[in-house]
Amino acid sequence: MKITWPLCGILVFALLSATGHAAEEGAGGGAKEPARTVEPKKKQDTDEPKKKQDTDEPKKKQDTDTKIDSNGKQGADKSANEEKGKAADEKAKDEKAKSEEKAKPADEKPKAEEPKPEEPAKKAVTSLNLAIKLALMADPQLFPLEIEVEMDKGKAILSGSVPTEEDKAKVAEIAGKIDGVETVINKLTVTPALKDKLAKKQDESIAHVVRDRLSRSETLKAVGFDVKSENGIVYLSGKTRFQVIALEAAEAARQVPGVRAVDTAGVQLVAKE
Repeated sequence: MKITWPLCGILVFALLSATGHAAEEGAGGGAKEPARTVEPKKKQDTDEPKKKQDTDEPKKKQDTDTKIDSNGKQGADKSANEEKGKAADEKAKDEKAKSEEKAKPADEKPKAEEPKPEEPAKKAVTSLNLAIKLALMADPQLFPLEIEVEMDKGKAILSGSVPTEEDKAKVAEIAGKIDGVETVINKLTVTPALKDKLAKKQDESIAHVVRDRLSRSETLKAVGFDVKSENGIVYLSGKTRFQVIALEAAEAARQVPGVRAVDTAGVQLVAKE
Protein backbone atom coordinates (compact mmCIF):
# COMPACT_ATOMS: atom_id res chain seq x y z
CA MET A 1 0.00 0.00 0.00
CA LYS A 2 2.88 2.26 0.67
CA ILE A 3 4.10 1.76 -2.85
CA THR A 4 0.67 2.40 -4.42
CA TRP A 5 0.10 5.86 -3.01
CA PRO A 6 3.26 7.29 -4.41
CA LEU A 7 2.37 5.95 -7.80
CA CYS A 8 -1.04 7.49 -7.55
CA GLY A 9 0.49 10.76 -6.60
CA ILE A 10 2.79 10.64 -9.58
CA LEU A 11 -0.10 9.84 -11.87
CA VAL A 12 -2.19 12.65 -10.44
CA PHE A 13 0.70 15.03 -10.84
CA ALA A 14 1.21 13.91 -14.41
CA LEU A 15 -2.44 14.32 -15.17
CA LEU A 16 -2.50 17.75 -13.60
CA SER A 17 0.53 18.72 -15.54
CA ALA A 18 -0.96 17.46 -18.80
CA THR A 19 -4.24 19.18 -18.03
CA GLY A 20 -2.52 22.45 -17.30
CA HIS A 21 -0.42 22.20 -20.41
CA ALA A 22 -3.53 21.46 -22.43
CA ALA A 23 -5.28 24.41 -20.85
CA GLU A 24 -2.38 26.69 -21.76
CA GLU A 25 -2.41 25.39 -25.29
CA GLY A 26 -6.19 25.88 -25.46
CA ALA A 27 -5.83 29.45 -24.21
CA GLY A 28 -3.06 30.22 -26.66
CA GLY A 29 -4.93 28.52 -29.54
CA GLY A 30 -7.96 30.74 -29.04
CA ALA A 31 -5.86 33.83 -29.91
CA LYS A 32 -4.32 32.30 -32.99
CA GLU A 33 -6.00 32.17 -36.46
CA PRO A 34 -7.46 28.84 -37.51
CA ALA A 35 -5.47 26.59 -39.77
CA ARG A 36 -7.77 27.27 -42.77
CA THR A 37 -6.34 30.74 -43.12
CA VAL A 38 -3.41 29.09 -44.81
CA GLU A 39 -5.57 28.24 -47.84
CA PRO A 40 -6.25 31.91 -48.81
CA LYS A 41 -2.55 32.44 -48.53
CA LYS A 42 -2.03 29.69 -51.06
CA LYS A 43 -4.78 31.15 -53.26
CA GLN A 44 -3.12 34.51 -53.00
CA ASP A 45 0.11 32.90 -54.02
CA THR A 46 -1.59 31.32 -57.04
CA ASP A 47 -3.28 34.61 -57.95
CA GLU A 48 -0.06 36.54 -57.90
CA PRO A 49 1.10 35.28 -61.37
CA LYS A 50 -2.33 36.10 -62.77
CA LYS A 51 -2.23 39.56 -61.28
CA LYS A 52 1.25 39.91 -62.60
CA GLN A 53 0.05 38.77 -66.00
CA ASP A 54 -2.82 41.27 -65.83
CA THR A 55 -0.35 43.91 -64.85
CA ASP A 56 1.91 42.92 -67.74
CA GLU A 57 -0.94 43.14 -70.32
CA PRO A 58 -1.61 46.87 -69.82
CA LYS A 59 2.12 47.30 -69.89
CA LYS A 60 2.30 45.51 -73.22
CA LYS A 61 -0.65 47.53 -74.51
CA GLN A 62 1.08 50.66 -73.27
CA ASP A 63 4.23 49.58 -75.08
CA THR A 64 2.20 48.97 -78.28
CA ASP A 65 0.48 52.35 -77.98
CA THR A 66 3.83 53.94 -77.34
CA LYS A 67 5.18 52.24 -80.44
CA ILE A 68 2.20 53.42 -82.54
CA ASP A 69 2.51 56.90 -81.12
CA SER A 70 6.19 56.86 -81.89
CA ASN A 71 5.50 55.73 -85.47
CA GLY A 72 2.78 58.38 -85.91
CA LYS A 73 5.05 60.95 -84.42
CA GLN A 74 7.82 59.88 -86.76
CA GLY A 75 5.40 60.16 -89.75
CA ALA A 76 4.26 63.58 -88.60
CA ASP A 77 7.84 64.64 -88.11
CA LYS A 78 8.68 63.34 -91.60
CA SER A 79 5.75 65.24 -93.15
CA ALA A 80 6.74 68.35 -91.25
CA ASN A 81 10.30 67.99 -92.47
CA GLU A 82 9.09 67.54 -96.06
CA GLU A 83 6.90 70.65 -95.81
CA LYS A 84 9.79 72.61 -94.40
CA GLY A 85 11.98 71.36 -97.25
CA LYS A 86 9.42 72.41 -99.86
CA ALA A 87 9.00 75.81 -98.27
CA ALA A 88 12.76 76.24 -98.24
CA ASP A 89 12.97 75.29 -101.95
CA GLU A 90 10.20 77.73 -102.88
CA LYS A 91 11.89 80.47 -100.93
CA ALA A 92 15.20 79.74 -102.63
CA LYS A 93 13.53 79.85 -106.07
CA ASP A 94 11.88 83.19 -105.28
CA GLU A 95 15.15 84.66 -104.08
CA LYS A 96 16.91 83.38 -107.21
CA ALA A 97 14.24 84.89 -109.49
CA LYS A 98 14.47 88.22 -107.67
CA SER A 99 18.23 88.24 -107.97
CA GLU A 100 18.04 87.45 -111.70
CA GLU A 101 15.47 90.21 -112.18
CA LYS A 102 17.77 92.69 -110.46
CA ALA A 103 20.72 91.50 -112.55
CA LYS A 104 18.93 92.30 -115.84
CA PRO A 105 19.92 95.58 -117.47
CA ALA A 106 17.42 98.37 -117.57
CA ASP A 107 16.86 97.93 -121.32
CA GLU A 108 15.65 94.35 -120.89
CA LYS A 109 12.94 95.26 -118.41
CA PRO A 110 9.44 94.84 -119.83
CA LYS A 111 8.11 98.03 -121.29
CA ALA A 112 4.62 99.26 -120.81
CA GLU A 113 2.36 98.43 -123.72
CA GLU A 114 1.90 101.40 -125.98
CA PRO A 115 -1.71 102.19 -126.85
CA LYS A 116 -2.64 100.93 -130.27
CA PRO A 117 -3.75 103.57 -132.73
CA GLU A 118 -7.45 103.55 -133.35
CA GLU A 119 -8.49 101.97 -136.61
CA PRO A 120 -10.12 104.38 -139.00
CA ALA A 121 -13.86 103.95 -139.40
CA LYS A 122 -14.78 101.80 -142.38
CA LYS A 123 -16.31 103.72 -145.23
CA ALA A 124 -19.21 102.59 -147.35
CA VAL A 125 -18.21 100.98 -150.65
CA THR A 126 -19.68 103.01 -153.50
CA SER A 127 -19.03 103.65 -157.18
CA LEU A 128 -20.28 106.31 -159.58
CA ASN A 129 -21.48 103.93 -162.28
CA LEU A 130 -23.70 102.07 -159.78
CA ALA A 131 -25.04 105.34 -158.47
CA ILE A 132 -26.02 106.40 -162.01
CA LYS A 133 -27.75 103.08 -162.74
CA LEU A 134 -29.78 103.28 -159.56
CA ALA A 135 -30.86 106.81 -160.43
CA LEU A 136 -32.02 105.73 -163.92
CA MET A 137 -34.03 102.83 -162.48
CA ALA A 138 -35.85 105.24 -160.21
CA ASP A 139 -37.47 106.90 -163.26
CA PRO A 140 -40.65 105.05 -164.47
CA GLN A 141 -40.06 106.05 -168.11
CA LEU A 142 -36.44 104.88 -168.18
CA PHE A 143 -36.92 101.86 -165.91
CA PRO A 144 -37.46 99.30 -168.78
CA LEU A 145 -34.40 100.50 -170.68
CA GLU A 146 -31.04 98.69 -170.56
CA ILE A 147 -28.34 101.34 -170.33
CA GLU A 148 -24.64 100.67 -169.71
CA VAL A 149 -22.51 103.11 -167.68
CA GLU A 150 -18.70 103.24 -167.56
CA MET A 151 -16.52 105.64 -165.60
CA ASP A 152 -13.19 107.13 -166.70
CA LYS A 153 -12.17 109.11 -163.64
CA GLY A 154 -14.77 111.90 -163.60
CA LYS A 155 -16.24 111.04 -167.01
CA ALA A 156 -19.47 109.04 -167.30
CA ILE A 157 -19.75 107.17 -170.59
CA LEU A 158 -23.33 106.11 -171.50
CA SER A 159 -24.14 103.40 -174.06
CA GLY A 160 -27.24 101.47 -175.15
CA SER A 161 -30.52 102.12 -176.97
CA VAL A 162 -33.50 104.34 -176.18
CA PRO A 163 -36.81 104.69 -178.08
CA THR A 164 -36.75 108.52 -178.42
CA GLU A 165 -34.45 111.55 -178.35
CA GLU A 166 -36.30 112.69 -175.29
CA ASP A 167 -35.24 109.52 -173.47
CA LYS A 168 -31.63 110.05 -174.58
CA ALA A 169 -31.49 113.57 -173.17
CA LYS A 170 -33.18 112.54 -169.96
CA VAL A 171 -30.59 109.81 -169.33
CA ALA A 172 -27.71 112.27 -169.73
CA GLU A 173 -29.39 114.79 -167.44
CA ILE A 174 -29.87 112.26 -164.62
CA ALA A 175 -26.27 111.01 -164.92
CA GLY A 176 -24.87 114.55 -164.76
CA LYS A 177 -26.60 115.26 -161.42
CA ILE A 178 -24.68 112.51 -159.56
CA ASP A 179 -21.98 113.86 -157.21
CA GLY A 180 -18.51 113.14 -158.57
CA VAL A 181 -19.52 113.10 -162.23
CA GLU A 182 -17.68 115.90 -164.03
CA THR A 183 -18.56 115.10 -167.64
CA VAL A 184 -21.16 112.93 -169.40
CA ILE A 185 -20.33 111.33 -172.73
CA ASN A 186 -23.65 110.27 -174.26
CA LYS A 187 -23.25 107.36 -176.72
CA LEU A 188 -26.90 106.26 -176.58
CA THR A 189 -28.60 105.41 -179.88
CA VAL A 190 -32.23 106.20 -180.65
CA THR A 191 -34.21 103.17 -181.89
CA PRO A 192 -37.96 103.88 -182.45
CA ALA A 193 -38.76 100.18 -182.84
CA LEU A 194 -37.46 99.66 -179.34
CA LYS A 195 -40.72 101.02 -177.96
CA ASP A 196 -42.77 98.22 -179.46
CA LYS A 197 -40.13 95.69 -178.47
CA LEU A 198 -40.21 96.89 -174.89
CA ALA A 199 -43.99 96.85 -174.87
CA LYS A 200 -44.04 93.27 -176.13
CA LYS A 201 -41.47 92.26 -173.52
CA GLN A 202 -43.53 93.87 -170.83
CA ASP A 203 -46.70 92.11 -172.03
CA GLU A 204 -44.92 88.78 -171.95
CA SER A 205 -43.85 89.46 -168.40
CA ILE A 206 -47.38 90.42 -167.36
CA ALA A 207 -48.91 87.32 -168.91
CA HIS A 208 -46.38 85.10 -167.14
CA VAL A 209 -47.19 86.64 -163.75
CA VAL A 210 -50.98 86.33 -164.31
CA ARG A 211 -50.63 82.62 -165.19
CA ASP A 212 -48.66 82.12 -162.00
CA ARG A 213 -51.39 83.83 -159.95
CA LEU A 214 -54.16 81.69 -161.50
CA SER A 215 -52.21 78.46 -160.84
CA ARG A 216 -52.20 79.17 -157.10
CA SER A 217 -55.98 78.58 -156.96
CA GLU A 218 -57.12 74.96 -157.32
CA THR A 219 -60.43 76.11 -158.86
CA LEU A 220 -58.86 78.39 -161.44
CA LYS A 221 -56.14 75.88 -162.17
CA ALA A 222 -58.80 73.26 -162.97
CA VAL A 223 -60.41 75.55 -165.58
CA GLY A 224 -57.09 76.18 -167.34
CA PHE A 225 -57.58 79.74 -168.57
CA ASP A 226 -55.56 80.95 -171.54
CA VAL A 227 -53.79 84.27 -170.77
CA LYS A 228 -52.51 86.93 -173.19
CA SER A 229 -51.42 90.52 -172.69
CA GLU A 230 -51.21 93.41 -175.20
CA ASN A 231 -50.13 96.90 -174.14
CA GLY A 232 -50.98 96.02 -170.57
CA ILE A 233 -54.43 94.60 -171.32
CA VAL A 234 -54.93 90.99 -170.18
CA TYR A 235 -57.19 88.73 -172.24
CA LEU A 236 -58.64 85.62 -170.58
CA SER A 237 -60.27 82.75 -172.47
CA GLY A 238 -61.66 79.35 -171.51
CA LYS A 239 -64.83 77.50 -170.47
CA THR A 240 -66.51 77.42 -167.07
CA ARG A 241 -69.95 76.67 -165.69
CA PHE A 242 -69.89 79.42 -163.10
CA GLN A 243 -69.54 83.07 -163.92
CA VAL A 244 -68.11 83.71 -160.46
CA ILE A 245 -65.04 81.74 -161.49
CA ALA A 246 -64.45 84.15 -164.38
CA LEU A 247 -64.72 87.03 -161.90
CA GLU A 248 -62.24 85.34 -159.57
CA ALA A 249 -59.72 84.99 -162.45
CA ALA A 250 -60.15 88.66 -163.43
CA GLU A 251 -59.54 89.75 -159.82
CA ALA A 252 -56.34 87.69 -159.67
CA ALA A 253 -55.04 89.27 -162.91
CA ARG A 254 -55.98 92.71 -161.69
CA GLN A 255 -53.44 92.47 -158.83
CA VAL A 256 -50.46 92.10 -161.19
CA PRO A 257 -48.38 95.32 -161.63
CA GLY A 258 -48.53 96.73 -165.19
CA VAL A 259 -51.99 95.36 -165.94
CA ARG A 260 -54.17 98.16 -167.32
CA ALA A 261 -57.37 96.11 -167.88
CA VAL A 262 -58.72 92.53 -167.91
CA ASP A 263 -60.91 91.31 -170.83
CA THR A 264 -63.02 88.17 -170.10
CA ALA A 265 -64.96 88.16 -173.41
CA GLY A 266 -63.15 84.94 -174.36
CA VAL A 267 -64.54 83.08 -171.31
CA GLN A 268 -67.51 80.83 -172.32
CA LEU A 269 -70.20 79.92 -169.80
CA VAL A 270 -71.46 76.40 -170.48
CA ALA A 271 -74.21 74.33 -168.88
CA LYS A 272 -71.88 71.38 -168.30
CA GLU A 273 -68.20 71.16 -168.73
